[in-house]
Amino acid sequence: MTSANVVQYRIDDLDGKNVGNHYQSILCKTHWGDLLKFMPAENFTITPYGLDEEENDWEEETVNLKIFIDRLTASKAKFNTFEELFQK
Repeated sequence: MTSANVVQYRIDDLDGKNVGNHYQSILCKTHWGDLLKFMPAENFTITPYGLDEEENDWEEETVNLKIFIDRLTASKAKFNTFEELFQK
């Protein structure tokens, strides 16, 4: 797996202070439910970033976390957590 298959997300509060991170492999099951610990979502922003196929840095536009979660909901994303993926 190359780093191009991974998207990292920086979670900041509205003052710009980093309060957490989220990691999502494109080839693995999603665990968007881990984002729900940042509540109320309106009080946070999320910025996707990572490395491309040539290992060059990229970063997308920062958006409000509520808008990001609303978009996931509209696309019928599953909101399971990382822990839930490994429960027996």
